[in-house]
Amino acid sequence: MTTTALTSRRAQAAGIGRPMLLGRAVGAEWAKLRSVRSTYGSLLAAVVVTAGIAALAGWAIVTDDQPNPATAADLAAVGASLGQFGLVALAALVITTEFATGSIRTTLAATPARWAVLTAKAAVVGAVTFPAGFVATALATLAASAILGTGTDGIGAVSARSAAALTLTSLLVVGLGAVLRSAAGTITTAVAVLFAPPILGALVSNEVAAAVLDHLPAGLSGVVSSGAGDRYSPEVAALLLGAWAVGSLALGVVTLHRRDP
Repeated sequence: MTTTALTSRRAQAAGIGRPMLLGRAVGAEWAKLRSVRSTYGSLLAAVVVTAGIAALAGWAIVTDDQPNPATAADLAAVGASLGQFGLVALAALVITTEFATGSIRTTLAATPARWAVLTAKAAVVGAVTFPAGFVATALATLAASAILGTGTDGIGAVSARSAAALTLTSLLVVGLGAVLRSAAGTITTAVAVLFAPPILGALVSNEVAAAVLDHLPAGLSGVVSSGAGDRYSPEVAALLLGAWAVGSLALGVVTLHRRDP
């Protein structure tokens, strides 16, 4: 596309107003997301793994001779911690696939406003990951409850908290994808960000290091999902995790401006 044509596109984008521009971008991203098979595979994997791990953990408890105080919500959280990588893969592919195929040039030509492109991608990812996370956690809780022989009181609140944590984590990954541009690099980084801190936390006894780890996305996500935290409340954890997501997306917008002017 020529410089004149690109300038014309930018002038048109500036003239239609931000709400309409964002609306068009969201519509385009929604159409792309629905047309890709990997979307459905990633969502299905997230639901199946979350419910399956919770059911397997429940079966392990009832067949063990030793008593275990774990609740159905606890087992659903374990399932969600592994099933979330289906949603992480979805969030990463939404942005990195376009860099791999070169279609990002077409996207940016159609919507020159980089903030609108990344905001639209984040919006459609959030629109599918929240209900997917809610359903996955609800099914996991129901499966674990049935196996443990316990009730399902509070299943709505448990599922909503888990879905919120999964959604905010997925938005963070969208921003990472815009910065790293590689599906493998983005997913690997996301795995490190979500799994390494809990492992380090179990090995580190230093209070300062523990405080730092608790303020990373992995620790914040756990507090939001469980609805309880020693260092801060779930509401504060949600705000901090949201700040991580916004910061990641903002960095992605800056990267798009610098690398794809």
